Amino acid sequence: MKRVYLLAASVLASIFFGVAAADTKTDPRESLDTAIPEAIRLLEAREYAAFLKSFLPPHELKKFTEKNSLEELAKGFGEKKASRLLRVLKAIKDLKPTFDAEGKEATYEMKERIDGKKSIFFARIDKYLYIQN
Repeated sequence: MKRVYLLAASVLASIFFGVAAADTKTDPRESLDTAIPEAIRLLEAREYAAFLKSFLPPHELKKFTEKNSLEELAKGFGEKKASRLLRVLKAIKDLKPTFDAEGKEATYEMKERIDGKKSIFFARIDKYLYIQN
């Protein structure tokens, strides 16, 4: 009978802690080490709407979607900007950024220009990182 209680307690504990662990999963935008690979993944998968929702600062997303739908914005982004941004993100993924004095903005300087672009900025708004340029 003691084994049954131990087994039941073990099963309940694993269910509880398994659910708790799933609930505490961090958002990849909380760290540059995970934000950049996540941005690359979304762009490579051509999930432009998800990319824009995740990495465009909320106030800018709101401004852009006042006139157009998110789908229209994503389509234009995919046609005009996504490939360049993907090349930029791949170029910086192993580089170290410089931070502003408060540690809220990170700047990556690329070794070579990509379509005229020499740097990219990330800014922390509340707890998430967003691409600023």
